Amino acid sequence: MKRFHMVGRAGALAALTLSLSACSLFKAPNATPRTWQDEVIYFAMTDRFANGNPANDNGPGRDAGDRTDRTNPLAWHGGDFAGLKAKIDEGYFKKMGFTAIWVSPVVLQVPAINTGSGPSQGKPFAGYHGYWAEDFQKVDPHFGTLDEYKALIDTAHRNGIKVIQDIVVNHAGYGATLTKTNPDWFHTQADCDASSNKTTDCDLAGLPDFKQELPAVTAYLNDFVTYWRGATGIDGLRIDTMKHVPDAYWTQFFKAGGAGDPAKIWSVGEVFDGNPAYLARFMNELGAPSVFDFALYFAFKDQMSSAGGNLDRVADVFAQDGVYRDPTRLTTFVDNHDVRRFVTEVTERGGSAAQAAERLDLALSTMYFSRGTPSVWQGTEYAQAGKGDPYDYPLGQGNREDMDFTRLGSSTLDERLGALAAARAKYRALTRGAQQELWRPNGGAPVLAYRRVLSGVQGVAGQPVVFVVNNGDTELDLGSLSGGGIPLLGTFSGTALTEVTGRTMTLSVSGGKLVGRVPARSVLAVTAPSGSGAAGTVNPALPEVAGLTAKAGDSAAQLTWTPGTDAKVAGYRVYVTPAGGTERLVNFAPIPATQGSFLVRGLTNDVNTTFRVVTVDSAGAESRGVTVTGTASSKNTAKVTFTVDARTQGNGPIELRRFDTGSQIEYPMTQDTPGVWKTSIDLPLFREVKFKFGNDSASAKNGGYEAPGQGDRAYVVGTNGNAYSGTYDFSEQPVPAATITGRVTGGGQNLGGALVEATSATPSLNYAITFPDGTYTLRVPAGAQTLKASAGGYVDGTLNVTAPAQDANIDLARDLRTKYTIDGDLSDWTAPPVSVQSPAEGTFGANNNWLSLRADSDAQYLYLAYTYRVDGNSAILYLDTAPGGAKQADQFDAWKRAATFGGQVDGVNAFIARYGTEKAQLRLVQSDTATTEGSAADYLQASSGTAPEQTVELAIPWTALGLSGKPAAGIGLMGGIFGGDGYGAGDIIPDDKSTPAGANTITDCYGSCRATFTEPLKLP
Repeated sequence: MKRFHMVGRAGALAALTLSLSACSLFKAPNATPRTWQDEVIYFAMTDRFANGNPANDNGPGRDAGDRTDRTNPLAWHGGDFAGLKAKIDEGYFKKMGFTAIWVSPVVLQVPAINTGSGPSQGKPFAGYHGYWAEDFQKVDPHFGTLDEYKALIDTAHRNGIKVIQDIVVNHAGYGATLTKTNPDWFHTQADCDASSNKTTDCDLAGLPDFKQELPAVTAYLNDFVTYWRGATGIDGLRIDTMKHVPDAYWTQFFKAGGAGDPAKIWSVGEVFDGNPAYLARFMNELGAPSVFDFALYFAFKDQMSSAGGNLDRVADVFAQDGVYRDPTRLTTFVDNHDVRRFVTEVTERGGSAAQAAERLDLALSTMYFSRGTPSVWQGTEYAQAGKGDPYDYPLGQGNREDMDFTRLGSSTLDERLGALAAARAKYRALTRGAQQELWRPNGGAPVLAYRRVLSGVQGVAGQPVVFVVNNGDTELDLGSLSGGGIPLLGTFSGTALTEVTGRTMTLSVSGGKLVGRVPARSVLAVTAPSGSGAAGTVNPALPEVAGLTAKAGDSAAQLTWTPGTDAKVAGYRVYVTPAGGTERLVNFAPIPATQGSFLVRGLTNDVNTTFRVVTVDSAGAESRGVTVTGTASSKNTAKVTFTVDARTQGNGPIELRRFDTGSQIEYPMTQDTPGVWKTSIDLPLFREVKFKFGNDSASAKNGGYEAPGQGDRAYVVGTNGNAYSGTYDFSEQPVPAATITGRVTGGGQNLGGALVEATSATPSLNYAITFPDGTYTLRVPAGAQTLKASAGGYVDGTLNVTAPAQDANIDLARDLRTKYTIDGDLSDWTAPPVSVQSPAEGTFGANNNWLSLRADSDAQYLYLAYTYRVDGNSAILYLDTAPGGAKQADQFDAWKRAATFGGQVDGVNAFIARYGTEKAQLRLVQSDTATTEGSAADYLQASSGTAPEQTVELAIPWTALGLSGKPAAGIGLMGGIFGGDGYGAGDIIPDDKSTPAGANTITDCYGSCRATFTEPLKLP
């Protein structure tokens, strides 16, 4: 059901076409050149857009990976230049108001590689996206020929459409010829390890990373860009992975006469970072004409995808526009090919498909009415869904699905995009005007309002526009807001309002305020002739503020003053003047008269800044103001204590994961009381940090992140007493009203790391992991609940309870399907495939000696049994389960030992470690340093014996080892009795004294007693 009354579809399109023609939106670029603020960009991934010429579907035909296979989400799908050209000819882009097309990279790609994991494992993974260059000056035949590309561009220009070519100067494709002919052009792992700037000097996902600091590389990349600019007549560049390229490259690239000289070609850079100050540096200091506004994208994603979002956070992004010399030069977007589609963000947060389409309209409308050049990702016109990179999802679920033009009739979003573009073309304030806040929620109703105003332009084109956003799920009466409406502050001279996109609305002006109703999940934008509401009119009778001070932080400063009591003062405005710069108004809507502080954001660091605070009367006139100075700096910090109640996660370990820097930063936390974790961190003062709490336990749900579909948490450093507290898994959802506590046991023994789920609620959210003593704390909605407890090696158990509840105990029965009874008694191990005896004592003496090792397997489990004597040391059994793995244990973050692996040992992928008589610990090896602990509830273990004599028996599901089943190549096994951190072994198995024997050795027992394993026991 449509929420707004619309004219018939055909009539609307005809009227829209006439309207667009009348405002000369589509004249050829050479006739009346448009500046880039006037453009509306459509992003088409060529291979996934339209197949206009099936003859080129198999490209150069080098191997099977070049063949088109639309059943494989990582293969070529056949889209080409001919398909794009045909859509331009039929007016597809023009009818939606798009004036520029951004096409994915066109250059020749490397041959497909093998997909190593995920739902498409084993299938060809091709460079269909264009970011894996083989030859930087050749067209990939899958897309067509150079002449066809030129024909596409010529056709676009004839239709008044500019073409933006996507380029990559950060890296080449996997195994590109350049890496063989010019290996010195690329960073090595040693370069990366030695670098103090790993963002620019390390590879992304193993792609060959250019050394732009070499003159030959700079020249090659510049020539690449210059070639395409000259050979094709493209109008702009979209620059991939911009922040991963050194600053020095960009300064020479954008300088006058450079390959990217803005006087010759426009460009927009991808700087994947949510900090406006960081984004601004690429435009203000390095010379980029534009960058993508990732700060606004994150606000759209996190705040507009559900009614629980906070529009104050969206307003906070716009409040930092002062860091940009010209924020209208930003390129804005709601989603793209590298992130989850906005529609899926909505549905993952519980919204219906219909609500997702409405919320997409909401976000798009906000983007089109805000400063910057809008960019729209293909498929948006029919509300396409997508969970993320197709590497991680099966066909039909990724964010790069083929265009389905038959779905256009299922949505009116294409019409809406056209109406939004027409409004931008008609009202110049929407492309050039200042954006001034009129209303924000301040924790109240989910409504946001701005005005766009422009001076010096006459007639309708120069009229101001006010847009109002209702993020709620119910209709909003503006008259119900505090004060009876949104103060327009003299924006309009009359009361007759026009909705700029033609939507039916009830908004009107009453008493200088905007009143009327705004439907749920919608945006309305109104215009009328300009009023007299400009800031700067002086009322000399107004009293000034007293006690003004400034406390500088990172790109921000907190101003404080004593609020006045004079009835003439209706509020305050703040002006900012950087040293050597011009004064700018920070807030058009006055700060309330009772408020005595204001956080100014969007300051340039390390620049002395003057702040002027003026009082404002009811008519909008101002006092002359009082000034104070301050210098923002990233060195201004505050120590913030973060506390999270993570009792649902058992013993964790919990960490804080920060995301506002463009890459994840992990901060370990300390368990203060059982399940409650804390950490104190020095952070930039007044910086808004984005973060989640994470769980590094192997049994954690949702990949160790908080509940699925929830946005990042946000905290402004220096507020709330420099402390943040929260509850794990409930960053957006309210904490449930009820708690269930109990214990999970197995055969009467406490089971740590067991999983308890409320299957009657939301198992991905309402779940708990048991503490080592088997206890758990589960948060659920009040009322009847069905619980399920599970642990490796045990049969799932269920329990019906009424929450809240205590002593909700669940005892699990053993899974009798195991081949051996895991009880510490090895009498049932009669003829295992691997059985080694090693009675001879090692260098640590008879009481630190590995005696025997048995191993067996079936389709579900790896079975291990071993005996040893240990006194004050540890027994560690290493597993080689797959190609690759760690070659040394010296740098492991847990159980660091002097052990080396080579020869027939491909590398260590997991190990089982046990100190003294404690429980054995399974750890999965993620890298040469990182090891994660497996959940004790995921595998069975038992031990027997009286110290020092020990017997250990385990049944480990293949899934607990990160495997889908028993490895076809078998498993390598080797073990030893080891000393402490950094030390080696006193006895190993197998060695030259074992039966059967092995070639493994212990050397330098005057030093570290290093264990060197080259010949494992092989379990077939």
